[in-house]
Amino acid sequence: MINASKLPEYFNKFTTEQPLEYTDLHIHTEDSDGLIKTDFLEDFLQNIPHLISITDHNSINNNLKLCTTTDLNVVPGIEVGCKDSFEFLIYFNTPQDLEDFYINSVEPFKNRYKITRTEKMYQFYLKEAKKYDSFISIPHIAGVAQKNYLKNKPYIKKVLQEVDALEIYNHAIPKNRNLIAQRLSTKENKLITFGSDAHIKKEIISFHNFQNNEFSKFSHFKKNFYNVCSIVALFGKHLFHLLEIG
Repeated sequence: MINASKLPEYFNKFTTEQPLEYTDLHIHTEDSDGLIKTDFLEDFLQNIPHLISITDHNSINNNLKLCTTTDLNVVPGIEVGCKDSFEFLIYFNTPQDLEDFYINSVEPFKNRYKITRTEKMYQFYLKEAKKYDSFISIPHIAGVAQKNYLKNKPYIKKVLQEVDALEIYNHAIPKNRNLIAQRLSTKENKLITFGSDAHIKKEIISFHNFQNNEFSKFSHFKKNFYNVCSIVALFGKHLFHLLEIG
């Protein structure tokens, strides 16, 4: 289901390493609602052929940090949250484009109380992203609860016509949900992205093992356990955010 060689040509410019041992275009750090530090990513990927993107919710600090101060292969990116909780993964050709997009189209419209949302709807971000040489993917389109856009976003078919890709594998959601996304990408003739959607270090390690055929039945149990830990961590981070601004 996931194979770096199947990534769209858009991402080829960000690394010359082949074959890739770790490809992850959906990572959250402590700069939004994750607990992952950039130091960990630098250490973990030091001797691993890789391509990653830090796609923090409505934030770009750690992506720009890794793009500009390290030798890691990083795609400039962000996960933008809309007013109604719909989200886009948006990737950019350069760090400067990412920064300009953030300053002009995200930062002024952040939701003060909710890390993952802004005050703008999907139409706004599609229009703004297309001002740049960007690449837009819909994450976890058949995810759980509010992340299941096929079930709870009546405009999803319209959005599908305007984006470049679908995230066909998200390590944080069940296998059957990813299969729905995979079948939909084929039906709609969409390009693909994939990622861990990691918020804690263990999810990064688990996704690495998954990509390198080091995944047993027990690994699936641990993956589910890590996902629960991640949900607890997310709740704590969001609660702390509310207390901090209260």
